[in-house]
Amino acid sequence: MSRRGFLAGAAAVGLTNGRAAFAGVPARIVALDWALAETLVALGHAPLAVAEAPLYAQRVIEPALPPDTLDVGLRNWPNLEAVRALRPNLIVTLEGYGVPLARLEAIAPVRALPLYTTARHPLHLARRATTELASVLGREVQGARLLSDLDRAVTPAGADERPMLILKFADERIIDIYGQGSLFDDVLRAKGLRNSWTGVTNIWGFATTGIEELARHPEARLLIIEPAPIDLMQRGAIWRALPQVRAGRTRLLPPVWVFGGLPSAIRFTRLLGTT
Repeated sequence: MSRRGFLAGAAAVGLTNGRAAFAGVPARIVALDWALAETLVALGHAPLAVAEAPLYAQRVIEPALPPDTLDVGLRNWPNLEAVRALRPNLIVTLEGYGVPLARLEAIAPVRALPLYTTARHPLHLARRATTELASVLGREVQGARLLSDLDRAVTPAGADERPMLILKFADERIIDIYGQGSLFDDVLRAKGLRNSWTGVTNIWGFATTGIEELARHPEARLLIIEPAPIDLMQRGAIWRALPQVRAGRTRLLPPVWVFGGLPSAIRFTRLLGTT
């Protein structure tokens, strides 16, 4: 189930929200959220299994999961019997999303971390999640390095001051536009760049609308995160009539996870550098 659908319908010391305590560094970790999975990989402690692992390779891209990473089903509702059979030392999941916490705690210690909340500052929470996971794994040095990489990546930019619109296609007529509460809006703000979208967004930081809404932001640059409907962009009358398209201010970005953690934020800044 997508987030749109969902909206509609220490070691032992640190694992305080798990049912059982685990002494030592957890070797067998199951990650039910991609932002946490990518953070684990970036810390040099890849999870044993990840929910929707094959799709991660298409939507998150990097850091890549090891080829032997196991798949445990959907992110919002994993195969709990498969998770149990792996005998994990730790399950990491996104707070407030997916299977009820008690169901996971019956299997193994759980670390449920907040990223996309009513606080609407996912980049700050992603930094905290990185620090917490690094502490649990004894990877404080790697965690500090990842935080430093982010700080360098979001160094304020002094180039084009034209505002941007960050969007993904839901289908050929409907788009998600990312604004306040999104990871990439936080990145833009940190870099001193402007997001043209100031409208209402949901808890995940996006608004769903028709492509005609883009005409209300004629001066913006369009950053379109793949996958995108190429046929529409080449032949669609409404799309080709947009002022940004006529002016050549559109850019297709390779897939980057819009609900990610620090690795996705860093990848997004690199992609911004090519615009």
